[in-house]
Amino acid sequence: MTGLRKVLKLRTVVSSSAGLAMATSCYLAGLYVAVVTVGELAWVSLLIAGVLCLLSAMCFSELTSLYPTAAGIKLYIQNAFNEKTAVAVAMFYVIGGASIVGVESYLLSSVLLDTVGILIHPLVDRFFWQLIFILLVGYINYRGVVLTGRVQDFLTYLMLGFLICVGLYTFTVKGVDLAAAVASPKFTLENIFTATALGIFLFIGFEWVAPLAEETEDYRMVGKGMMIAIGLLSITYSVFVVAMYTGLTPEQIKSGTTIPHILFARNLFGSTGAAVFIFMSILASFTSFNSGVLNNSRFIYAMARANILPRGLSKLHPDHASPWLAIVMIVCFAVILSLFTLLTGRYMFIVVVAAALECFIYVVVALCVLRLRKKLPDKERAYKVPLGKVIPVFTIVVFTLLMIGMFADSTKDSHGNILFQNYWCALAMVIFAGLTAFYAWRVMPKLKAAAEEKAKTRKRRRPQRRPAS
Repeated sequence: MTGLRKVLKLRTVVSSSAGLAMATSCYLAGLYVAVVTVGELAWVSLLIAGVLCLLSAMCFSELTSLYPTAAGIKLYIQNAFNEKTAVAVAMFYVIGGASIVGVESYLLSSVLLDTVGILIHPLVDRFFWQLIFILLVGYINYRGVVLTGRVQDFLTYLMLGFLICVGLYTFTVKGVDLAAAVASPKFTLENIFTATALGIFLFIGFEWVAPLAEETEDYRMVGKGMMIAIGLLSITYSVFVVAMYTGLTPEQIKSGTTIPHILFARNLFGSTGAAVFIFMSILASFTSFNSGVLNNSRFIYAMARANILPRGLSKLHPDHASPWLAIVMIVCFAVILSLFTLLTGRYMFIVVVAAALECFIYVVVALCVLRLRKKLPDKERAYKVPLGKVIPVFTIVVFTLLMIGMFADSTKDSHGNILFQNYWCALAMVIFAGLTAFYAWRVMPKLKAAAEEKAKTRKRRRPQRRPAS
C-alpha cells in the first residue's frame, strides 16, 4: 500500500467537519452561553459565532485549494512564513486541539456514572468508561477510512436531526418569551460579545476536515463541506441550546451540573427521554472523537512522512490503509489527557484554552491568505475568498479581539463565583507554544538530518548495475 485512498464523498466531509464539533461538551458550553446572555436569546451569540467561523472557513477553503494535502495547515504557514514557524504552530495546534478529548471523555463519564451508578469507586468507574470509549474509537479508525466514514455519516446526521426535532418540540410545549428576554438587563453588547467568544467553542474542530483532502474524491469538497457543516451546526445549536435552557428549572441551571442535557430530558420526557439522551450523548462523544482521530491521525501521518515527526508514524496498515501507528499515538495521548482531566476536574480550563486556541489559529490562517496572495499571486486557486482583503482582515481583527477578551475575563460558575482568571489560560498556552517552538528549532532539524543521512547510506549501499556487455 503506497498511499491513502481517495474514497470520501461530500457527505462524509460534512459529517466529519460537523461531527468533531458536535460533542457532549457542547451541551455544557451551550448552557454557559445561555447563562451569560439571556437564555432565550442565546441564539444571537451562537449565530454570530457561526458567521465568524464561516468567514474563517472561507480562508481555510482558499488555502486548501492551494495545498490539498494531509499536512495542509503546516504547508499554509510554511509557504507564508517559514518551516520552523509552521511546525511550531501546527504542533501547538494539534496538541491544543487534542486536549479537548479530556473534556469530552470526562463529561461522557459523568453521564454514564449518573446512569449506571457507582460500581467500585467514582474515579475508577469514570476512568473505566473513558478507556472503553477511547479504545473503541481507536479500533474503528484502525480498520480504515471507509468504515470510519460510514460510521461518521450515520452518527452525525442522526445527531443533527435528533437535536433539531427535540428543540422544535420543546418550543411547542414550553414556548419562548422573546419580549421579556430582550428587556432583560443581561441582554447587553458586552454579554453578547462574551457569549460569542465562548460560542466559538461549539464549532471547534470544523476545520480539521482539511487533512482529509488526500482521501476525498475531489479536494474541492473540503471547502464546501466546511461551510455546509457550519451552517448545519449554527441552526442546530441555535434551536437546541435555547430549548435546553427553557426546559431546565432555575435551580438546575444554578446547580453547576455537568449533564444539563440529561436533566432537560428528564424534565421534558421523563425517564424514557433521559435514557434516549444518554444514548445520544454517547453517540455525540463517539462522533466527535471518531472525527478527531480520523483527521488528527492523517495530519500526524503527513508530518512523519516529511520527517518532522519520527518516520515510523507514517506507516500505513497493509490491508486497511490506515496510519495505524499515528492512531495508536493519539489513543495513548487521549488516555493520558482523560486521566489528567479526571484527577484535576478542570474541564472548563481546557474549554477556555481550546476556544482561545481556535481564535489564534483563525488569525494565523487569515494572515496566511494575505501573505500567499502577495507571494503567489498567479498560482491557481480552485476557491478564492470574495471581496479582496476585506474578509481576511476582518477575520484577523475580530478573532484577535475575541481572544484578548477571553484572556481578560474570568470563568465563573452558575452562581457567579469565579472559578479561575482566564489569564492562566494564556499562560498555559505560552508554555505549550514554547515547548513546540523548542521542538521546531532544536529537535526537528536533528530528525531531518538523521533522515537525510539514512537516505544517503541506503543510496551508497545500493548495488550498481553493470553495463550490458
